[in-house]
Amino acid sequence: MKNHFKLLSAVAALAFAGQVSAATTYTTWTVGQSASVVAGNNSAVTSTSTGWADTGAGTPRVIEQQTVISYPGLGIKNLDACGTAPCDIAELDPPEHALDNNERYEMVMLKFSTAVQLSKMQMSWAGGADSDMTVMAYTGGGTPASLAGKTWTTGSLAGWSVIGNYADVGTSLTTINAGKTFSSYWLIGAYNPLGGSAVFSDQNDYVKLASVTGCVQGTTDCNLPGGKVPEPGSMALLGIGLLGLMRMRELRQI
Repeated sequence: MKNHFKLLSAVAALAFAGQVSAATTYTTWTVGQSASVVAGNNSAVTSTSTGWADTGAGTPRVIEQQTVISYPGLGIKNLDACGTAPCDIAELDPPEHALDNNERYEMVMLKFSTAVQLSKMQMSWAGGADSDMTVMAYTGGGTPASLAGKTWTTGSLAGWSVIGNYADVGTSLTTINAGKTFSSYWLIGAYNPLGGSAVFSDQNDYVKLASVTGCVQGTTDCNLPGGKVPEPGSMALLGIGLLGLMRMRELRQI
């Protein structure tokens, strides 16, 4: 009887553990502040941001690192900003104080302390005529090479994959990354055709990135096919099945 009680207790604990593991493990990183705020079950996973835009000389112009500005919501002050033409005289004025693709393509790189699967993004502000966006992730091996000196073309950005282009995101929570890609490095910015055929009109998109939401590689619901969360009762059913097998074994021994 004691053995049966111990087994029953173990099964109950297993079922309870299943209930706990079924809880969501999604985390939101609020990036558009002076210090990133992390809310969720994986608050130890942090992110840092850097800005990039094609302000260097050349045809096409090459990418250089830029100054990221927090409003809140991340924008970029690109290196071509100045007070007189022919450089970017409107760069510090609305709506070009954001992430934009007016004359230059601006994107912010989020570097996470471990691989994450982003699923949502939200802007704190969207202005101008449009708010189309591009999301990329580094899916190559090792650590990505610096973007400095490269161009916004798929051939130049070895190891980087286009996760998706998203139209008219505004300030609503936007679902991204339908392919469930994991990466520690993400590029998010105004729509960028990357030297190919444009799927949206460009040169008129302006946004400020406020937050991204996702889950951390290795957590339960992040690793299941399709990113689905396990059913809460699945472990309890397993426990019932184990008890049934135990009872059948007892009957055979009578």
